[in-house]
Amino acid sequence: MKNWTATHLILGFLITLTVVALLVITGALWRSLLVAGLVAYLLNPAVNWVAKRGAFNRRIAATIVYITFLLLLLSLIYFSGAFLFDQIPHWSEELTAASTALLDWLKQPLYLPGFVIEPEFLYSYLEQSASNALSGISLSSDSLLGGLTNNLLWSLVILVSLYYFLRDGVLIKPMLINLLPQAHHEEVDEVWTGLNEIWGIFLRVQLLIFAVLGVLIIISNVLIIWLYRQGWLPLSPIGLVLFLLVVYAAIQQVDNLWLRPQYMGQALKLHSGVVIVTLIASLIFTGVLGALISVPALASAKFLALHFYKRWMADQPPFAPPIELPLETPSPALAQNQPELPFPLTLEYQKDS
Repeated sequence: MKNWTATHLILGFLITLTVVALLVITGALWRSLLVAGLVAYLLNPAVNWVAKRGAFNRRIAATIVYITFLLLLLSLIYFSGAFLFDQIPHWSEELTAASTALLDWLKQPLYLPGFVIEPEFLYSYLEQSASNALSGISLSSDSLLGGLTNNLLWSLVILVSLYYFLRDGVLIKPMLINLLPQAHHEEVDEVWTGLNEIWGIFLRVQLLIFAVLGVLIIISNVLIIWLYRQGWLPLSPIGLVLFLLVVYAAIQQVDNLWLRPQYMGQALKLHSGVVIVTLIASLIFTGVLGALISVPALASAKFLALHFYKRWMADQPPFAPPIELPLETPSPALAQNQPELPFPLTLEYQKDS
């Protein structure tokens, strides 16, 4: 074994530090590639189905699925935009009335036992902050328009990466396996299969959760707005906005505290309390994308830890098949308790002469 000197240790530390710094600096790129990889993983069964049913090669099947996905995405954006464009005049009137009612409410003094709070200072501060925010919009890289441009560019990176993941993603596994010695190929293939099963379960459960949340949000919003416009919901415009926010927050809590921990925890064999803590911590530290993949990442870490513990520490086969117990003859005590049959177990057939 090669002796490690101080120079080797310092060089290894500097290389590690450089790699970590590059990962942090290029974090947006890796997040975009992660999104493209997840979508490609989700669409991979469709590519396999098209290639099998149409007798196409991988490239043609990936192109067909990719174009179909883009058309569906653009159709969804178009119809959503048309719906919003049709509803914006009605919503603008209601939001204007709600904002007017909110400002009138802020102007009223707040009476507490022993003293009165005059809200003029708070109102002027909010008005000044709003005007400063509107005047700060510019074409700089930190402005709203600059952020919109960056989002469009990263969306382009996602779309381009998605196509190549769909077309050449199947080459990643053999390429990684071939980098290792021949003796570890079978073990790496088993680990890859286990991780693939975990992420497949995660995506299927995640799609189910998204569908349930989407149905709940759409039904609740449409029902509340319809009841309000029919006059059956006695609320002011500001009350309507607050009520919608409360309903949306309640649906999010159902997702975070019950739906996701229960279904995701059971599917990935994780405790629901661990899932809740992981979701909250990842949402605080890494945002929405981190919260989305934190649970399957935790399940993958658990799977790898158990695998290497069994393989390298406990000296056990990590993927041992179930033990098949041999059939044994009954003991004499059990044989004595068996009832006697009125006919023999072996039947003799006589051949017709």
